[in-house]
Amino acid sequence: MCILKATAEKIEDNYWVQSTLNSYSLVFFSLNPLFAAIILLVTFFAPPVGLCGLLAVLSVNTLAYALGFNREDIKKGLFGFNALFIGLALGYEFSFNFTFVLLFITSVFFLLMITVWLKGLLAIYNLPFITLPFLITYWIISLSSSTLTNLHWDENHIYVMNDVIRNESSLYYQFVHSADQLPMYSFAVIYFKTLAGTFFQNSVLGGILIAGGMLYFSRIAFSLTIIGFYCAYFFYFLFGANVDDLNFYLQGSNFIFLSIAIGCFFLIPNIYSYITVIALTPVLMFVLLSVGKIMVVFQLKALSLSFNIVCIAFLFTLNQRLFQKYLHVITIQYFSPEKTIYKFLNSIQRFKNEHLAKISLPFAGEWYVSQGYDGKITHLGDWSKALDFVIVDSKNNTYREPTSYREYFSRDYFYCYNKEIYAPFDGYVYDIINTVEENEVGDVDTEHNWGNTVILNHLNGLFSQISHIKKDSFNVFIGQYITRGTFIATCGNSGRSPEPHIHFQLQTIPTVGAKTLPYPIAYFIERKGQDKFLRISEVPKEGAFISNVQVNQLLTNSFALYPGIKLSFQKENATDIVNWEVLTDALNRTYIFCEATKSYAYFINDGVMLYFTDFEGDKKSLLFHFYLAAYRQLLGYYENIKIEDHVPLTHFNSKWLQPFQDFLAPFYLFTKANHTSTFTYADNIYAPQKLIIRTEIETKFITYTFKKINFELELRDNKMHRFTIHKKNNTESFIYLPNYNY
Repeated sequence: MCILKATAEKIEDNYWVQSTLNSYSLVFFSLNPLFAAIILLVTFFAPPVGLCGLLAVLSVNTLAYALGFNREDIKKGLFGFNALFIGLALGYEFSFNFTFVLLFITSVFFLLMITVWLKGLLAIYNLPFITLPFLITYWIISLSSSTLTNLHWDENHIYVMNDVIRNESSLYYQFVHSADQLPMYSFAVIYFKTLAGTFFQNSVLGGILIAGGMLYFSRIAFSLTIIGFYCAYFFYFLFGANVDDLNFYLQGSNFIFLSIAIGCFFLIPNIYSYITVIALTPVLMFVLLSVGKIMVVFQLKALSLSFNIVCIAFLFTLNQRLFQKYLHVITIQYFSPEKTIYKFLNSIQRFKNEHLAKISLPFAGEWYVSQGYDGKITHLGDWSKALDFVIVDSKNNTYREPTSYREYFSRDYFYCYNKEIYAPFDGYVYDIINTVEENEVGDVDTEHNWGNTVILNHLNGLFSQISHIKKDSFNVFIGQYITRGTFIATCGNSGRSPEPHIHFQLQTIPTVGAKTLPYPIAYFIERKGQDKFLRISEVPKEGAFISNVQVNQLLTNSFALYPGIKLSFQKENATDIVNWEVLTDALNRTYIFCEATKSYAYFINDGVMLYFTDFEGDKKSLLFHFYLAAYRQLLGYYENIKIEDHVPLTHFNSKWLQPFQDFLAPFYLFTKANHTSTFTYADNIYAPQKLIIRTEIETKFITYTFKKINFELELRDNKMHRFTIHKKNNTESFIYLPNYNY
């Protein structure tokens, strides 16, 4: 296995080798080169069959490339894996002669046509074509071959005993069947033979090798094949069907394919996807048995048709839902169940509100939440999800101490009166009310409840309302497009407002006083005593002292990673230089790319926070360590604030605990990878010109920390200066080269 792994890594960059290997591993929904090499080896347990399979893959990939089809689709094996099946089937069914060669070439060309047709047709409904191109091509060949007298059927697999007697003296044959007589349970024998039978082989050893390769590729997929096949075995036995039939002509493979496809490939693997696999097993059994009876009338083998019917029908059913619940269809395919589940769990934890507009607080400086959601004064019923803001002093007074009783009634003595109100998000000014006179302190205008008000349209059905504004203080007009932070007006005391304050709410319609919508503030700082805390995507609570994040020029300039920017780092006391470039992909995702290691680090910079969303590539690269170091970076300097986050376990875990966690990942995570960053040095707390950010990544088993790595990012002169990695007893530093061109 080590030799195969080393070989797979060595040829990883070769396009044609990758497209060939992926055609093999994609049969089990994988793009793992080692697993593919094992499958390739098993197909050559019957050399003529294996040779036909390999030639079919090479032929269809070459033809697709020459005709100009999508290079990435070819590389992923989307054309090749059906060709593998047709090649194996032809090599298994027919003897070699000149007529067979013509049949082989014609079949490959026809298969490509069917693949392209079905790929385009089913893509309309967002459905996969799976093995339908192979089935259609195989049936057409089978129906027509009975009239072709120059084609000769290979009868070795029909008269098995004759084949055994003829080859029993062959050392290679003895090796291939060396595990056939090993003592093991009937279920295990049938399971291994079914895995081998997927590639038209009849060898327990072949099945063991494929099972081992699958276990290496994915613990989740492996466990699902056991569950799916055991359920098939159980239901066959329960209903009185012959369990030995699972070995013949891909019948058992239907259950293995379905268990992987529904359990962890097309759906996020979780307890519900596992339950779905179990529930669909008897459905597949009945479809398989009934389809088999129909196909035998036409003297055709059903092969994997039942799997295609059940899988496509079920996915079509899921696509009709209005909301995803329990069963989540995968949107970004990583071809690894473990990577999928770890990144999914991490994403729903980190980005559960990422689809929401990043609303900010509509003011500058620190304000006090005088009335929050479900407030006892006016935030009741349909208007319960609103916020009222005032400014208070150290004594929690909202006004300056008056020098006389008469001054107490002056609005100007209130700290928030006439303070600026800013747009909480980009949008259009939908409506303005500027006709309500200001109240004297203590009075309320119930006839004009909301007072002077502005309605902002943030598009996509989201509106914000800011009320009790000072009359004639508006700095915007109806229809004007404004951006977040635009000065709108000033705080007043109009409407039902006994003293100056800001009323703020989100809603789904532009009517003044519409039903409120619960909606989080993207980022804000909450102060408790002398301590400050960063709140991300939360609703401020009543009684909280809050403010917007004040971004820092040194941080924003240092992390200004725009597409087209090139970054270079040189290792201290060495000549090695690492080069990166910031790019965007077809999905408009921004990422840092390292050409030398073929690594990608995807990130988002929303002006307040820079955070990485994904990484693909070499985990030994400097880019991967930078991804961990700057995993979530606040662009405002706060001396004692600690930034915390969680890293996907597929990126940072113990190599010994990882396999055990993989088996349980769809149900429970007993390990966690945590990210923590703090500012450890600033030369000036008000306007720092030099900052040091310390990051710690640690993996814990419950409360025990078993893996840890520390980083330091030094910023100075409005750019990154040094990046240091502390790992165990080793420290490496890299100097940023701002003017280096590569």
